[in-house]
Amino acid sequence: MPRRDGTGPTGAGPGVGRGRGAGPGQRGGGGIGIGGNCVCPSCGTIVPHQVGVPCSSLKCPKCGAVMVRQ
Repeated sequence: MPRRDGTGPTGAGPGVGRGRGAGPGQRGGGGIGIGGNCVCPSCGTIVPHQVGVPCSSLKCPKCGAVMVRQ
């Protein structure tokens, strides 16, 4: 920034470049954690979440709908 006014070279304003951003990291970080429950969106049945088993892969024991994470 030659004039120290924050402009810098043309096309290189704030937010341009390959600096260290506040991204989620290399692995994505999209997990919810180990606690919680799997819930049926149709009938409301609640089943404890099991580590390593996505709720979306479970069927509701009462009505057979796909479970979602709560």
